[in-house]
Amino acid sequence: MEDRLLVKINLKAKPTEKAKISFPAYAITKFFDTNRQLSFFFDKIETMQLHKRINKIRIDRPIYITALARAGTTITLNMLSNHPDVASHRYRHKLMPYLPHWFSLITSRMKMNTKPVERIHRDGIMVTQDSPNAVEEMFWQKFFDTIHKESISNVVDAKVSHPKFERFYINHIRKLLLSERRSRYLTKNNYVITRMEYLLRLFPSSKFLLLIRDPVTHIASFIKQTRLFTKLENEIPFMMDWSRIIGSREFGYNRVCINVGNTDLIHKIRKLWRNDETYVKGWAYYWSSIYDFVANLRETNEKIKKATLLIRYEDLCGTPAKIIDKILEHTELSPKEFEETKNYYTKTLHQPTYYKTDFSEKELADIAEVTSSTAAQFGY
Repeated sequence: MEDRLLVKINLKAKPTEKAKISFPAYAITKFFDTNRQLSFFFDKIETMQLHKRINKIRIDRPIYITALARAGTTITLNMLSNHPDVASHRYRHKLMPYLPHWFSLITSRMKMNTKPVERIHRDGIMVTQDSPNAVEEMFWQKFFDTIHKESISNVVDAKVSHPKFERFYINHIRKLLLSERRSRYLTKNNYVITRMEYLLRLFPSSKFLLLIRDPVTHIASFIKQTRLFTKLENEIPFMMDWSRIIGSREFGYNRVCINVGNTDLIHKIRKLWRNDETYVKGWAYYWSSIYDFVANLRETNEKIKKATLLIRYEDLCGTPAKIIDKILEHTELSPKEFEETKNYYTKTLHQPTYYKTDFSEKELADIAEVTSSTAAQFGY
């Protein structure tokens, strides 16, 4: 099993060492992002060359892992990616994401990044070029120009139609399934939390795994990660641009709020973030806005409710065997081929121990005041 969960975070890693490792990958990604017409040209050539084979592939019950970041989506992706039926994007796909089949053939013959290293989030998760990773947001932001703009709603519902994106996206998933020789598509995309209705229209058999976390520890993790990424962006010149290119806009200077249809609230959150005394309260409003949207969506859309399994992060860490069984049942993945992985994660999943919350009584009171009604809907 290639992925391992570690308990301690490596805070001694030197940014300059990470920069040396990461710059070549950034340069390649930057080239194909800048020359997007060339990238889409290559994509069309690959699709044409494979069209007879991919046209036979049906996208069956794709699995989407989503949440507000820092709720356990990466752990869930790492775990499920070990199932022999699923195909997911890997770190290597970020270099040239438009050629999932050809580029995999090329990198399979190369020894690059084969030694596990801690991912840049410094949360104890070790990765190689073959580790699963979030990639597809790179495509979404190319086709939907305003999808990361705070000034307008980012909700993509069932009424939205984008034929060019849909053709590209369907063919891309088929090519990935062909390349990996698997039957089910698996992805982690935190931004999908506002696109579930659209995806369910596109793929009526979709399965969503929606994670949520206690607001106190969730906000603490968000703040820790934001501070870390801000520090890294100050130390590594290309870090901010790379985050923009790959569509990772959740932390650091590039942070963009997900607008669930309330622009005034986004302005309020931004104002609270500018003041140290109300900074935590701003995060509480952000947490509440996302999960209020989720609660309302599940209440008003029966199809979404049926397609979605809600997973509390604390339950995943506290009773992993029980939650893993629920995940397998909901996604309709065979448990027989997953027994070894289940046993491993049952033994290793636990609450993080590499940081602690240090909120003041006032900040804890602010979190409770803002999030209590929302949290109660999810059993907190």
